[in-house]
Amino acid sequence: MQTIANKYFEGHATDVELKKLLEWLKKRENRDVFNKYRFDWEKGLESDWFPCGGEESWNRLQAQLWEKSFGKWQNTIKMYHFFRYVAIFLFVLAMGSLVLYFSDRPAKIPDTYTKVIAENGQISKVSLPDGSFVWLNSGSEISYNNLFSSENRKVSLTGEAYFDVAANENIPLVVDCEELQVKVFGTTFNVNAYNWEEDIEVVLEKGKVELVNPVVNSTIYKIKPGERVRFDKEDKKLAVADVNTYRYTSWKNGIINFYDLSIEEVVRRLETRYNQKFELERGVKYLRYTFTIKNEPLHEILRLMERITPVDAEQKDNVIVIRIDKDKMKNVEGK
Repeated sequence: MQTIANKYFEGHATDVELKKLLEWLKKRENRDVFNKYRFDWEKGLESDWFPCGGEESWNRLQAQLWEKSFGKWQNTIKMYHFFRYVAIFLFVLAMGSLVLYFSDRPAKIPDTYTKVIAENGQISKVSLPDGSFVWLNSGSEISYNNLFSSENRKVSLTGEAYFDVAANENIPLVVDCEELQVKVFGTTFNVNAYNWEEDIEVVLEKGKVELVNPVVNSTIYKIKPGERVRFDKEDKKLAVADVNTYRYTSWKNGIINFYDLSIEEVVRRLETRYNQKFELERGVKYLRYTFTIKNEPLHEILRLMERITPVDAEQKDNVIVIRIDKDKMKNVEGK
């Protein structure tokens, strides 16, 4: 490369050699070597070698050659530094904007949940942060997050609950039962949403309640006071009836009304109310019951069932087995 440099100093370098020299000079360490070549070449010149006008004229010529040969490369370097500074400026500006944006935003509070459970054999009363009250039947639970009452009034329910909801037109209370949501604006009502039930049942005492499809967030029915709506979980159909609401809400006072219920439904309610497991033999499953209980011991309820239907209830370990009593069945058939 020193030969090409010397030819450049003398003004005899070809375009190909100049291009090769330019590529070589793009590296900083090569430019240091190039300056050494220049120093050595100038040192080896005779003083009278310079054209007329002396060394000053020569230097001026060298400067012109340098400007002509390296002008394009120098412009490239200048543009590189220009865009580099622009990029740094934009980066700093963007970082400043991001810092300002995030510093002005309040820190997001992570969601935390409160869960209330009524164990089998218990009835629990809950006071919600918005002033609403909830009674939980045995084997039921509700949960709500830390933004309840400030940004939402959403409650998730599994089981059965009676609600006395504080009015708030701006933030309605929503009871989420997975397949169905109950949207409330201030009212008293009952929701039965046990997992083992085939239906979700909503009974409205007073106020206004909307049933909402959670998938498309659309209202599917507006319940009137005194109505019971049963939502079939499988076919998604509604059945509406006018009822005596007390029959469906009196459980919160310890009173349970069994109205034309199958023995399977009766046993499920007894299991949650008394925390007792039952087993039904095949022959009893056609039986239906209508009666009312209020805080009676379980053995008295079983004696009542034995008196009004031909069944026999027997304790086996931790399970109560209910079977057909053949002697009673004969007496019933004989009549």
